[in-house]
Amino acid sequence: MKKILSGAVSIILILLTLISSVVITSATQLFGDVDNDGNINSADALIILQVSVGEAETTDEIRIYGDLNADGVINSTDALFVLQKSVGTPIKVEDFSLNMTEKTVTVGATVQLEAFDFKPKVADNTQVEWLSSDDSVATVDKNGLVKTFKPGKVTVTASSADAPEIQKSVLITVAPLISSVKAEKTAITLAQGSQYNQKLTFTPADVANKMMSWTSSDKSIATVDENGTIKALKIGTATITGTTTDGTKKTVSCKVTVTAMSIPYVSQMPKYPTGCEAASCCMILKYYGFSINMDQMVEAIPRKNLYKKNGKWYGPDINEMFVGDPRGYYTSANPGYGAFSPVVTKSLQNVVDERGGGYTAVKISGCSFKELLGYVSDGHPVIVWATYKMQNPTKVNSWYIESTGKYFEYPRGTHVMILSGYSSTTVTTVDPYDNGVLTFDIKKFEDRWNLLGKQGVILVENK
Repeated sequence: MKKILSGAVSIILILLTLISSVVITSATQLFGDVDNDGNINSADALIILQVSVGEAETTDEIRIYGDLNADGVINSTDALFVLQKSVGTPIKVEDFSLNMTEKTVTVGATVQLEAFDFKPKVADNTQVEWLSSDDSVATVDKNGLVKTFKPGKVTVTASSADAPEIQKSVLITVAPLISSVKAEKTAITLAQGSQYNQKLTFTPADVANKMMSWTSSDKSIATVDENGTIKALKIGTATITGTTTDGTKKTVSCKVTVTAMSIPYVSQMPKYPTGCEAASCCMILKYYGFSINMDQMVEAIPRKNLYKKNGKWYGPDINEMFVGDPRGYYTSANPGYGAFSPVVTKSLQNVVDERGGGYTAVKISGCSFKELLGYVSDGHPVIVWATYKMQNPTKVNSWYIESTGKYFEYPRGTHVMILSGYSSTTVTTVDPYDNGVLTFDIKKFEDRWNLLGKQGVILVENK
């Protein structure tokens, strides 16, 4: 039966070819021209029929150019359209699409509507006629260009010029322009590294375009992103300005004052005159919500006293232990000297883990000064090594490292503190030696920080 049907179809197509064919040429392949010879004729219809009954394999080209009613199937209906095209029978539009179904715009805006994807793909007349339901709200021209005039809703309808009963429509909502915009705050104070998302009130409330263009008067102090989120980077003041983007040019502004981070204060005095490392660890832990006191933190840092052997002083590696007794001064019977960032990082992590974790102690020693300040801009208070009140040390502490026998010395007056902020000219520190918040010249601090090996430790929340 299949062979009989195929043979009959072939005879019909041959006869139609002899009767009439229309030659259509184009620089690009035409829909219906599945053999891509520039002609839409019975040969194309035969190929489509052969594919539809399984006598020929389909190809991507046939799927694209042969499915003329775009129903996803290659069948006799597509072949019939090709035959009608080849003999000049008019082919009417059966369906089409618009580039949108609804749109919200502001008064004065224009919208370009487009009709496309006409079915069948060999339809002769793909023109449409446009009509607005309310010309006082919006008009539409013959090319589908909509112009809006006042707030309201309007339906724009496209009708096939070939088959007027085939229609598609778009609902266009014309919203009012912004008459005013108000910021929740016109002045704010932010700690370095913190953020604030500016909340706005628009009048009228139903405006379509609430997008703003944001700028900062000083991006080194505070930045603002496209959503109006302000980030505090450096101590100082900056003005953040937002401008409406609907053409009304309404503006809001906010004065941003950036301050150093506020660190819970812990003093090393009077019990631990050389325990600045432990006190600084306590402060940074409290900043992140951990409960800790000086006795607990001192106990968490391993330590060992200096001892004399063959007339020489020996002691542990300062990177592995606190050297001496933090309860002593340099001149005490059991003096305290200090600990460097590797052992402080490890001890800090141990304390965090004992209290539930959630943070990682990170040694940032060796980073550049710019990178150090960058950590502060990102909201990380940093445990740093410098000298007491940035004084220039004239003496050194020294001993032989017992594990290696190497002679070790470092500046006397070394001090550990929290770096909590900076401006263009100063740094803000929190000094645990009963001094509280201190401000120093940024260049002098950088020099003292370099002198102590560019050491730093931060806590980073685990993600």
